Amino acid sequence: MKPLIILASASERRSKILAECGISHKVVVSNVAEIMDDSRSPVYNSLFNACLKARNVAKRLKNGFIIGADTVVLSDGKLIGKPRNKSEARQLLMGFSGKTIGVYTGLCLIDAARGKQVKSAMVSKVRVKKITRKMAERFLKVAGPFDKAGGFSIEGPGSFIFDDVRGSFYNVLGLPMIKLYQLFEQLGVNLLESVKM
Repeated sequence: MKPLIILASASERRSKILAECGISHKVVVSNVAEIMDDSRSPVYNSLFNACLKARNVAKRLKNGFIIGADTVVLSDGKLIGKPRNKSEARQLLMGFSGKTIGVYTGLCLIDAARGKQVKSAMVSKVRVKKITRKMAERFLKVAGPFDKAGGFSIEGPGSFIFDDVRGSFYNVLGLPMIKLYQLFEQLGVNLLESVKM
């Protein structure tokens, strides 16, 4: 019998990644407020928020494997979450111009039936090409990814700006599948056996 897998995230992109990998799942949004502590590391922040989301959903359920995920960006030593508006997204994009940024995703996986939790984080580095203000305006018009850490998406039009990914591409998308597979293994589940044939 395939395990019940629940994604504790409102991110359509994360749900799409699971679906593209053939993983049947339900989405239960946690609606918790993400916390950003600038005095702590990006790994700490991403894991803290991932676990916050997973635990919020897990306490409502008697069984299932709950996935919590959170992504933060580190640029010039500053932690960056989701932009609040287009103006802030533009400012972030221009600030990334010509730099290499770090993208950190924390994962928290909870087996609700047994009350067991495992967690881990992953980092990828992304090179951003030099961006003019005109390019930034156009990018934000066609992409408008304000619901994502750093205010950008590496997919679609993002591929014109973000390049030279070092580390997991799926980590930059917000759901590092190799890391998720390993967390399921720690809880005794082979994720490959959950793939729809």
